[in-house]
Amino acid sequence: MGRVLSLHVGDRPGLPKTRTEELQLIAGYGVAGDRHAGGDPGRAVLVAGVGSYRHALGAGIELPYGALGENLLLDLDPHAWVGWRLEVGEALLELVAVCTVCAALTRLDPRLPRLLYQGRGVYARVLRGGVVRLADVAQILPPTAEEYDAQAIGEGSR
Repeated sequence: MGRVLSLHVGDRPGLPKTRTEELQLIAGYGVAGDRHAGGDPGRAVLVAGVGSYRHALGAGIELPYGALGENLLLDLDPHAWVGWRLEVGEALLELVAVCTVCAALTRLDPRLPRLLYQGRGVYARVLRGGVVRLADVAQILPPTAEEYDAQAIGEGSR
């Protein structure tokens, strides 16, 4: 179990995303007001862990929260839970895939893409919408039996 440390909405191009006190998450859509909402539902929300910022700081790169493009910053590592669900505030998310590192990070520091490769954050799909606020509890939940079976079938077909 963890907590929400920071919330961000990308209402304009560029990084860092704008800090906010709460987010409205919409099922199948994403973060209300975010420029990425309404696109690929499996990439609707970016969830990052504070460990990514600590890793960058350890390399001498100090970044403000929101600089990685995340919507939710948690005090737990979402990378360990891909395929699981995340209940946070009123919302329920499915942690879908590790976020790719994009060229936008090089504008902050050219070392970031290599430094945070496979460690920037995790894309999530909004299963149940609702409000998420600072300091809300974030709880990892295992996949349902149906989700687990679907994942096993998908892995077996590779």
